[in-house]
Amino acid sequence: MQQEGRPISLFTRRYAHRAFATAVAVAAFAVEAVAQTGSGWFLVAPPPIPEKRALIKVYVANSEAEVRAAVDSLPGDEQTLLVTTVYKILMKPSAVARTEALLEALQDTAAPVSKWRRIGAFDSAASCERQRQHALESFERVAATVRSSPLESEELSVEDWRIFEALSAGRRSRCVPASAFFPQ
Repeated sequence: MQQEGRPISLFTRRYAHRAFATAVAVAAFAVEAVAQTGSGWFLVAPPPIPEKRALIKVYVANSEAEVRAAVDSLPGDEQTLLVTTVYKILMKPSAVARTEALLEALQDTAAPVSKWRRIGAFDSAASCERQRQHALESFERVAATVRSSPLESEELSVEDWRIFEALSAGRRSRCVPASAFFPQ
């Protein structure tokens, strides 16, 4: 009986590999088609800042030594800027305000557009912008509910954190032509 199970297992694995290979090929052809025509639009969100780990370490630091260790590898001016940014975030009066400020500070809007994360693909700039606005309005409504609800603790829940993460990305997102990713 064990031998009868083995061919099925091998068949299943082969099928899974073929299905995966087919999916990769289809995705590659779709991207290539967009690249060749130059048409199409992407909804994109900024990547994280290069100093993301250092910023988070400073944000959660409990001592001056932890702050120094977090920024040690950065040049002097960047150390000052990062510590000042975190100080301004920590001075916000509520957990929600601190979370929103932190999530915005973690996004690198100065990065080249080709480095931005692609969220969706659209046929036109208008359809991309409509979808962006719709998503942003939805996140704003949900975030407003979180802002008006009393918090059970000093920090946000994981679910609430994700809402503000999506809201922050939505606020900074943009619609760009596919040619920004596939130069001709």
